[in-house]
Amino acid sequence: MPYDTPPLYPVPMPLIGVTSQTGRTGRVNVTPLWGVREPYRAALEAQGASVVVLPPQPGPRLEAVLARLDGLLLPGGADLDPRHFGEDPHPRLGPVDPARDELEIFAARWAAEHDLPTLGVCRGAQVGAVALGGRLYQDLESAGFTRIGHDQTAPAPALWHTVELEEDRWLAPLFGRRFRTNSYHHQAIRDPGPFRVLARAADGVVEAADLPDHPFFLLIQWHPELLPDHWGLFGLLTEAAAGRRASAAD
Repeated sequence: MPYDTPPLYPVPMPLIGVTSQTGRTGRVNVTPLWGVREPYRAALEAQGASVVVLPPQPGPRLEAVLARLDGLLLPGGADLDPRHFGEDPHPRLGPVDPARDELEIFAARWAAEHDLPTLGVCRGAQVGAVALGGRLYQDLESAGFTRIGHDQTAPAPALWHTVELEEDRWLAPLFGRRFRTNSYHHQAIRDPGPFRVLARAADGVVEAADLPDHPFFLLIQWHPELLPDHWGLFGLLTEAAAGRRASAAD
């Protein structure tokens, strides 16, 4: 559950970087705009974090920025280019964003190597898995997952299907062992790589996973930013980020 007021930490608010996506707006829209959807900012700030947007940039510059962060959020968005997990494009592959792919894969690998607290949401969960050697289903229906429609037709904030935990870590205190989520995706984690599966949908699709021996690297397939009752997930990221900042200050 979200806090009523942002928590007061004994050190300045933890700084969480959010990787950005492209868009175009306004009358002068011939060049791309890099930004973050509002619900992510709102969810993080409600939990006591300060947010910084991360646009694509060369590796050394991005590494310098990541080193100043206390946490990382990999948000939802477009399909991931399957070349990153060794496959050719499926006919149902949607638009891809090469610059964003490179940004997020670099950031996810850096976060794993340097114990930076990280939360991956929907596409971000898929990026996290692929960055560390996992693979995706490029299209769930084509792969035989027809029992549940994972790309819901009901508008937010409607809940769509049930999720069941396989491991209690992180999620059980927030939701119990069985709960409902929204669902806006046609791709999903096929091979989690080094991640440990925490929860699945009734048809077996991975809905949550974490990285063992990492302070906090959590992958979530649904969109908690659209569900205020699920903002506690952003609280977990913020708490882990605050702990990292406090340790650095000692």
